[in-house]
Amino acid sequence: MKKIIWAAAASALFAGPALAADFSGRGPYAEPGFMPAVPAGVWSGFYLGGNIGLNFASRFSNTAKYELGGASGFTGGLQGGYDFQMDRFVLGVAGDINYSSLKRTYNDTLPTDIRASMNWNGSLRARFGYVVQSNFMVYATGGYAFGNVRMTDASLRPMTQTRMLSGWTAGVGGEYAFSRNWTAMLEYRYISLGHGNYGDLLEQPRVGFTGHQIRTGVNFRF
Repeated sequence: MKKIIWAAAASALFAGPALAADFSGRGPYAEPGFMPAVPAGVWSGFYLGGNIGLNFASRFSNTAKYELGGASGFTGGLQGGYDFQMDRFVLGVAGDINYSSLKRTYNDTLPTDIRASMNWNGSLRARFGYVVQSNFMVYATGGYAFGNVRMTDASLRPMTQTRMLSGWTAGVGGEYAFSRNWTAMLEYRYISLGHGNYGDLLEQPRVGFTGHQIRTGVNFRF
């Protein structure tokens, strides 16, 4: 009889904690709390794509007495780069080369016929992004910019000169991943190119360029 009593007491002793855990709704070990998933590194790697857009409120500035004024036009080209994602932050480098239809003409009664145009432009930039959700990123970008500015004097002594001007660009944008490898982007940038000497033209002007650009495009991520 004593053996039976001691066995029952031992069973109750060791079964108590387990039953208490069952009644409390918890196991012997606490379950880990829920932590929101950190976005996977979907933005890391190389990419290549195309874009179209608009140059607006742009200006060919110069040191001569004639005023070339504002200009606007179509732009389109290719872009590529590399991004590296760290948690929700993305660091990258980006470059682009674009065709441009920017042009502006000055006429008066001298006669003077001065024409300015930019046929292509590009940039090499850094990108700093933040992943709002796993398939959407916003970013700031800035760096080196360049473009060819062609000046033509079509008056009494026709002459054309082309210079590659360089300067800086900065802007903001967003990029959305709509499939595993494809993303869509929308970007605004301000562009400022320094002045170049056009000594073969009337009054030998120094000509520069400033302007705004907005573009959209798609990228394929490798």
